[in-house]
Amino acid sequence: MSVLINKQFVAGAVAARKSLTELIKPEPTFEGLLRLETDPRGESYDEALAARVADPLWLLARQWQFREFDGEDAGSPLAVHYRLQGTPLLGWAAGAAPGDDAFTALGGAPLEPLVEAEAVLTDPQGHARANAEAGQMLVRLLDDAGVDASPVRSAFPGVAAPPADMLSDPAGTLWHLVLAGRSIDAQALATACAPLRVDGALPALPAPLLAAGLLADALPALNEWLRWMDDFIFEPAGGAPNAAWNPARQEYAFELAAGRGAAERLRLDADEYVDGRIDAHDFDLRDANRTLMPGQAGTLDDAADRESFPTPVQYPGMPASRYWEFEDAAVNFARLDAASMDMVRMMVAEYALVHGNDWFMVPARVRAGGLYRVAALRVTDSFGRVTDVQPVAAVDGADWRLHGLTRTDAAAIDSGWLFIPPPLSDTLEGNPLEEVAFARDEMANLAWAIEKRVQGTSGEPLDRSLEDQRYAIRQQPSVAGSDARVLYRLMTPVASHWLPLLPVRRQGDLGLDIQLERGGMKRFYRRDDAARAQDPAYAAFLTRLDDTAALPGSFVEKLASTDPDIAIYAFHPRGRVLRNNLALPVNEDGLRIEEEELARSGFIVERRFQYARSADGRAWLWVGRRKRVGKGEAASGLAFDLRVVAGSR
Repeated sequence: MSVLINKQFVAGAVAARKSLTELIKPEPTFEGLLRLETDPRGESYDEALAARVADPLWLLARQWQFREFDGEDAGSPLAVHYRLQGTPLLGWAAGAAPGDDAFTALGGAPLEPLVEAEAVLTDPQGHARANAEAGQMLVRLLDDAGVDASPVRSAFPGVAAPPADMLSDPAGTLWHLVLAGRSIDAQALATACAPLRVDGALPALPAPLLAAGLLADALPALNEWLRWMDDFIFEPAGGAPNAAWNPARQEYAFELAAGRGAAERLRLDADEYVDGRIDAHDFDLRDANRTLMPGQAGTLDDAADRESFPTPVQYPGMPASRYWEFEDAAVNFARLDAASMDMVRMMVAEYALVHGNDWFMVPARVRAGGLYRVAALRVTDSFGRVTDVQPVAAVDGADWRLHGLTRTDAAAIDSGWLFIPPPLSDTLEGNPLEEVAFARDEMANLAWAIEKRVQGTSGEPLDRSLEDQRYAIRQQPSVAGSDARVLYRLMTPVASHWLPLLPVRRQGDLGLDIQLERGGMKRFYRRDDAARAQDPAYAAFLTRLDDTAALPGSFVEKLASTDPDIAIYAFHPRGRVLRNNLALPVNEDGLRIEEEELARSGFIVERRFQYARSADGRAWLWVGRRKRVGKGEAASGLAFDLRVVAGSR
């Protein structure tokens, strides 16, 4: 059956139902469960901040358990009056135990450049690119003055020597091509001008520039460049080697001299400085003779008492002083694990958890570059009492304290003196110019010095592992007329930049003290006509070795051989870290490292450009070294008496 419905009729019925519902307005009905929600928007925070509790007695008991009701007969410090004594620094000297006559004045330079700086431009094999950049600065100044720089280029041409093998040193090859005929030898020009300068100024042009046709109107720009050149790179005068570097320990060693008046002299010893930031913990203190930089040294003592307000010492993870306060969750001293004999860790934990709120700090502004101690200290507390605070006396027989400089002359701790070194901004470090890793190899029962990077001919670093591919070749054993399936190999080859450190007895010592002496790996190659004719690449390789060994000061040395068909070569270090005396040829220079310096983790030594600013705003640029912990043991793959399958490598 079908039903027909009119749409107009349905629409009218719905409208009539709506109007009837509005007239009746029945009571609303709800089905199901209801949910009550609070309104977070209020007009006042009084009720929330009141923190009402349902059981006040429980809260009082908890406060009693946390000892908040314990009364202590100790007031809080409100004011501090104190007076400081200061001892200025007089000079410094390089080495572990320098004589009194070796000390020189600081001269306003920060300690880090004084101790670390090495020869760069004054070194014949220094940094050709930096030398060319200094010459480019002169070109800019001459251009600003409207003077042609061509006569300077012709009188002092700057070049970067071509590498012995251009594929081993791509950066040196590129800079050799770029700088040829386009750069100025800045160091040679500065050296020619040095004897002519009067009070730092150049009165006339040097003879080579006059002969090249440079006009006198270039003199102001040249003087400005010489002043800039004086501050360009900080390095030892005359290109002298760095006397503070101790090759036997791969660390810096130096001393500072301090004094009060004309009678008192002190020495601050730093025998193991490695991290690039000189601080108070690097030094030990001992008395010195009056002959150490004699004269009136003066003092940095306060003329009157200082007044300050103490502030509580605060640190992350410090226990809160009230029950309802929450500590910083980033540090949790309660989770420190300490063994029964780990006294230092337990002392730190006890200080942090128990006595942290007993310490107050009083800031004191002093002049950097001196030793300071508190001569008098009076504290006024909240009860109005004035207490004269005395320094903590050293316990008889104790040779260690948490704070203070070690007195090496009396085997005691001098907690009075605090050393404030001259300030230096955060140092910017360049990419490593040289990187050497010192590691132990348990499988080969040797220690190794691995030259990863060294300076190339342009001064830019070259990768020695890439270079080793050009100076190493694996000879294929050929046994003509034999069906042998197994061959004998005497020794596996080691990369040329892996230099062995051989254990030797200390010179002049018949005991058990051991040092690690830098050695070298010999390589033996066939050089008969048959071997050369069989492989042209092998013949070219031998020629490259001979050409490199013939260069003066080369790291490849050709040794004498009793067999004319066998060539023997030795590979020496290319960089400066593994050298003891740069004045000697590399094959005559020896290096011994103290055996205890090379732990199982090893260490890495790097040479880098360093850039920082001192407190007076002056910029300092120098080349220094850093020593950091290594990455553990190494595997050279050295093995002897091997069984080799014929046809394999």
